[in-house]
Amino acid sequence: MSEAPAIPRRPSRRSIDEVVRRCGCDENRALSLLRVSGGNCDEAVRFYKDEFPSEDDILQSFPPEPPAIGPGPRTGLVNAQTTEIGGPPRTHPGGQDPTLPDHNSRPSSRPHPDHPNTPGTYPPSPPQDPGDASKPAENAPILPDIALLTPPDSISPSPPPPEHTDSPHVPEQPASDGLGDGITTVDEKGSVPLQNPDSPDGIGENKIRPVPALNNEETVPPVVAPKEGLDHEKQPEEAQEIQPLEWDFVLPIIHAPPELTPGGSESSGTYFSMRDLVGAMQHGASADKIRDYFGFYDRKTVARYINQSIEGFPAMFYAVATNNDWIIRTWIGYGGDVDATYGPSKVPLLAFAVINSDNIQNETTLTIATLLSFGAKSTVIPKKFYSPFCEDLPDEGPDEEDMEDLGDKNKRWCTPSARAKLARTLNLTQRYYLEKSIKTKKPSIRHRQVALRRQAEALLGIHYFLIGQTYAATSLMQKLLSFMMLPSKRPLVLVFAGPSGHGKTELARQLGNLLSLELQVVDCTIFNRETELFGPRAPFTGSERGSPLNNFLARKAGEQCVVFLDEFEKTTADIHNALLIAFDKGEGCREYQDRRHLTTVDCSKTLWILATNALDPTIKEFCRRNEKAIFFDEDPSQMSKLMKSLEKQLKTEFKEKFDAPLTGRISSFLPFLPFSPSEQAVVAHKYILELAHRVRPSVNLSYGPEERLLGNVFLRVRRDASVCKAVAAEGYDADLGARSLITTVKADIEGPVVLGYLEVDEEIIEGQDMQEYLVDMSGTGSFEVTRVRRKGRADEEESESGSEGDWEGDSDGS
Repeated sequence: MSEAPAIPRRPSRRSIDEVVRRCGCDENRALSLLRVSGGNCDEAVRFYKDEFPSEDDILQSFPPEPPAIGPGPRTGLVNAQTTEIGGPPRTHPGGQDPTLPDHNSRPSSRPHPDHPNTPGTYPPSPPQDPGDASKPAENAPILPDIALLTPPDSISPSPPPPEHTDSPHVPEQPASDGLGDGITTVDEKGSVPLQNPDSPDGIGENKIRPVPALNNEETVPPVVAPKEGLDHEKQPEEAQEIQPLEWDFVLPIIHAPPELTPGGSESSGTYFSMRDLVGAMQHGASADKIRDYFGFYDRKTVARYINQSIEGFPAMFYAVATNNDWIIRTWIGYGGDVDATYGPSKVPLLAFAVINSDNIQNETTLTIATLLSFGAKSTVIPKKFYSPFCEDLPDEGPDEEDMEDLGDKNKRWCTPSARAKLARTLNLTQRYYLEKSIKTKKPSIRHRQVALRRQAEALLGIHYFLIGQTYAATSLMQKLLSFMMLPSKRPLVLVFAGPSGHGKTELARQLGNLLSLELQVVDCTIFNRETELFGPRAPFTGSERGSPLNNFLARKAGEQCVVFLDEFEKTTADIHNALLIAFDKGEGCREYQDRRHLTTVDCSKTLWILATNALDPTIKEFCRRNEKAIFFDEDPSQMSKLMKSLEKQLKTEFKEKFDAPLTGRISSFLPFLPFSPSEQAVVAHKYILELAHRVRPSVNLSYGPEERLLGNVFLRVRRDASVCKAVAAEGYDADLGARSLITTVKADIEGPVVLGYLEVDEEIIEGQDMQEYLVDMSGTGSFEVTRVRRKGRADEEESESGSEGDWEGDSDGS
């Protein structure tokens, strides 16, 4: 268990005075800013400016005119120049980690720097007249342009701040002299030499930056030189530097608006409040509500705000904290940054998504897959955490000497405390997806271009929603993108060939889910004649009812949709002949007709998938001959050659079984292979996660379909690689695939969880506390399910297993 951080000292009087001078705030506000910024004056000022940004448009309205600058009041200063030095340039908004000094457990909210006794809320800003946005207020201070303080190569890709004409509700600027810390002299041209040649922006000691103009009536305060002769080690305790505090991966609670209304209360309807949106989202606003809010505005307006910082945190962090993949997809669709970071140590969004599991007492695997599928970089997490993925993580994370990339700049956030949290929450499936991200070829720029134009960007990451079958998923993506680029009257017809239970139906479902395409699954085992599949033709009896497949094709005529014909090998020649028309080019009289009233149906945009087990012997023999190259070697080019040769074999055998006319209308054959040993473990973990989702919802004692007696359970797997490999070794059958592991998980994991829940000598009640159950391997190699007693909100388990009152409900080894 990591030690609690030391309580920092009170900020020095000099630091408080400096923040008061630079921000124009009172001492209490300056003290709060210094606390949340770890005592760093520059970070405190930046935190203040994040919430009250400068008015860049006003700065550009003054004509250049060289001034003369000296101490005391001046007139006619319209082009005075200054600069700010101190910390490294920031690539995203947000201040220093806002963890309070006395924090030892997870808070539910954080104080605002301006109001330390209240939750993280801000007073509303008075409205401004949009017509005056281009003119500075009388006697208003003019702050430096942020772009002038940041080197071009480090400017964040986030959208620029909104113009006042788009949103009249811009917070008024705080009183400030606009001069950065450390300014000493100004040359005759009104430029200030930088005093920080070691700054990562690469600007040396003699280089200068221009400074925005000052108002004619602006008073330039005298430059205060630092006191000389002070030895840092001999200064009073109150003047010593405060060490920044480490973030605990808990977001502040934002006040929710009474109602999330697009356009706000303004008649202009241009008011966009990211704070209101985040507050509503934290308090349960649905994905549909958020989409409606975004949809009210044009995309350019949303893009200006989508990566805005709220309480120092990029808004994307709040979206990920919901653990709702549709909210996250909506955010990304409007420009949300999947590689957003927080704080000086640049805590990555991906790491927060993993560790957030402890905050919400729920696993976040789908969130991780979603971020990776949209291009989030897995390299922000030390590689040793997930490669090789099928190994247990030590409780405190891998040893430092084993993490060769720990010294990289993008891993400064990965402190011993953060590594312990990451090791506790990073599960087997997440590690599998992370390793897959570094081994799978990234989509090209043109892949992304075409996908974006066809609103199919989610297709590029489809392999993150499937266990194994990377070749089949990648081939499907390439075939669909090619079909989107060169549309044809002939529909795309694919054969999914492989053993039962190895992802054929799952890939089709994920395709429909990711692209929002309607999916029609047809069980071919119950049809012998084409009239059973499509329905009788008019005027025969029953033609007015059609059939599920016929009615689906008619309803989706000319639209993209998916038809999945499961167990196609069970169909007859009569059905094959009827399908030839639907698979054909639609020329002349060979167009499919709605059986109910004989109208023509356009099937050119229908994706047909024929799933079959008829070619299993060929696939299994191929895997036996090439086991090392397929399951253990990591040579993509060799794997591609082998799979193309297998596709040719499958086409030849399919022709023998289903005749040439049908084979000639098949666009491509996608082989599905048996799972490797490590993939079998991930499949077992998938079913354990499904069990965790079933037992987590709250207890409901009402009678009827809503009744839930087993609930409020957080199921966690310790040493998950060992547990899941043991489940796979006991239950996996190559002929049954994933289905063979369901029985093992039910017997070895689900059964002990239910028994342990029933053995608790307390009445089941609604609203009972969340209880954690831990799945582990016993010393004898059997499965063990244990109920963990926790200390209130603390996220650490009781000190030692076996101490009095710490562990309850141990199951018998199975």
